[in-house]
Amino acid sequence: MNKTAIGYLTKDRVELSRRTIEPLLQPDKFDLHWFDGSNTMDGIAFPNRYPDEIQCISNVRGGPDAAVAYVLTTLLKLGYSYIGFCENDVLLDPSWFERTMALFDRGRVDGLEVGAVSARAYEDRILCQRDGYALMHNLGWGMQIMTRQAALLALKHFRTGHTLENRRIFAQLTGKDIGAYWAFRAGEHMLVADWQNDKTLAAHGLASLALTPSPVEMIGQDPPLTAQGLVLASEPDVGAAVDRDVAAFETFADRTYDIRSGLLRPGWCGQRYRDDAGLTYIFAHQVAGLEHAVYTGEWRLRFSQGFGPFAWRATQKGDSFEADISGGLDFMVSGGPDGGEVEVSDVGSGYVVSPRLPPEERQNALMHLHVPSQIGYRRVRLVAKDPGVCFYGVRCREPQPERGDWSFDHSVLPPVE
Repeated sequence: MNKTAIGYLTKDRVELSRRTIEPLLQPDKFDLHWFDGSNTMDGIAFPNRYPDEIQCISNVRGGPDAAVAYVLTTLLKLGYSYIGFCENDVLLDPSWFERTMALFDRGRVDGLEVGAVSARAYEDRILCQRDGYALMHNLGWGMQIMTRQAALLALKHFRTGHTLENRRIFAQLTGKDIGAYWAFRAGEHMLVADWQNDKTLAAHGLASLALTPSPVEMIGQDPPLTAQGLVLASEPDVGAAVDRDVAAFETFADRTYDIRSGLLRPGWCGQRYRDDAGLTYIFAHQVAGLEHAVYTGEWRLRFSQGFGPFAWRATQKGDSFEADISGGLDFMVSGGPDGGEVEVSDVGSGYVVSPRLPPEERQNALMHLHVPSQIGYRRVRLVAKDPGVCFYGVRCREPQPERGDWSFDHSVLPPVE
């Protein structure tokens, strides 16, 4: 067993896997674990062509974020010191591993504690360019390797976030606002889960670094990278990669050192997303951390990439969720594709409503069902009256008691269809 393990993520597209797996076949340097979610016969059979030393897990379902949570959960349990991901549209140079792992030491020499590294750098995701590498504000799940500490933080803080969260944390730590970058230029909006990770690491005093120029080719992109606003950093000094903001880099190094030393606590939301109106969002995969929270019935996982990123879908009448909640709250729900009825109740006050939720295509999918209270601490309940309705979590203003023994990993998620 090596100290490093790479989770190779595939779903069909065998022609891409055939090319991109070759640079990952280096068993003397790292262990390769293949996580496959293929639906076609060719895709399902393809991993069988490779050596027995590759650990293959088939039938990985629930979407890309569920797959990432599965990789993190599995490889952490196996005890690896470094845990990575590579998707099958990332074609690496044969010498990628040594150069990428060397970034942990290069960052340390420059005054950083490095939590994650990547062979891939997109110009728009670079905070500060250095000689041969860049300090990044986003690496992406598609290609990175994390320390064990960073992987544990990634699971603990696994959720979607918001553009303002990312802008705030990197402004605090570098003095520069990434709001002008392409990914943020469209305005304030929710961000998918992989944008949470580098922000989380930075808030714990850890840096994310990537090689520049990147020894990577992205293949099979649909839409093309340019349509996604992405350009690989293929030259040391090109485009946005010219930003050699030495002052920002030194500020980041100093402030992350202070975080690790306990001298600085950055202002950020942490595990729970909190909006600018002061409302805290506890997503469906996080609510089990509330006191006396329990799901009952036959809920199934629904991938909700931009919000959550997981939702629970009722499969039968009577599927329910309940927890003890302080103060007023909103149940965040949708009617699913066909619409359906739910019952929301406050056991303490006797408040009960049973609205019928319209089909999602008729309006915005998400609805907020309010349960009023000031500071009362009592049991609240959501019951599905029809299959297909979806539960995304709760939104509240009051701080909530939380279980100290609870943490998120892939086992928290319900079964997939």
